[in-house]
Amino acid sequence: MYKNKKILGIILARSGSKRLKYKNILNFCGKPLFYWTLLAAKKSKYLDNIIISTNDKKIINYTKKLSYVETTIRSEKLCGHNITSEDVVLDLISKLEKKFDVIVVLQPTSPLRKSLDIDYAIRKMINENDKFIVSVCHRRKSHKYMIETKKGYFKRIKKKSSGYALNGAIYAAETSYFKKTRSFFTKKTLIFPMPASRSVDIDTFEDFNMAKSKFKNK
Repeated sequence: MYKNKKILGIILARSGSKRLKYKNILNFCGKPLFYWTLLAAKKSKYLDNIIISTNDKKIINYTKKLSYVETTIRSEKLCGHNITSEDVVLDLISKLEKKFDVIVVLQPTSPLRKSLDIDYAIRKMINENDKFIVSVCHRRKSHKYMIETKKGYFKRIKKKSSGYALNGAIYAAETSYFKKTRSFFTKKTLIFPMPASRSVDIDTFEDFNMAKSKFKNK
């Protein structure tokens, strides 16, 4: 909780993957990849509850032994490649008995993200009285998720040679506004810059090796 707002951490970890097969359960520095996001969420000072949404039996068997995380089994209709993260989150929060003021979505493919990143992003969004925030990283070279910004806010995804790019580590929103927009990307979405050393988003084998190298050098 932060400033009397109840906050839910949501980890999305389905079994399918187009480019790097079964990446969420790959051995990453001695633990399955998704473990490092669970650990960061657990260490957060502000997340009141943590839910992991998955259809992977190995993840289900692993997380059901942990007292600090609730595991929800994702239906097959929400596991296709055409399903967005927003679709899954909207379905999940619509079924919750508890009500949360803020949701924070964390992807397992960002194992270098720390609890302090999660907490700083939450504080920034709430202290500035905004409704959405997404994490970014400065890139010197073009990246597939380069964005245009305006006065500290997300404007649009746009091809650029350098500047900020989405890094996939943190997406947060006030729950009531997210239900209306059905998206984390609005004209009033704050950007939360993170260092490159914690901004690898694993999508390929090359990303996986890069993240491992950075992890070992920390």
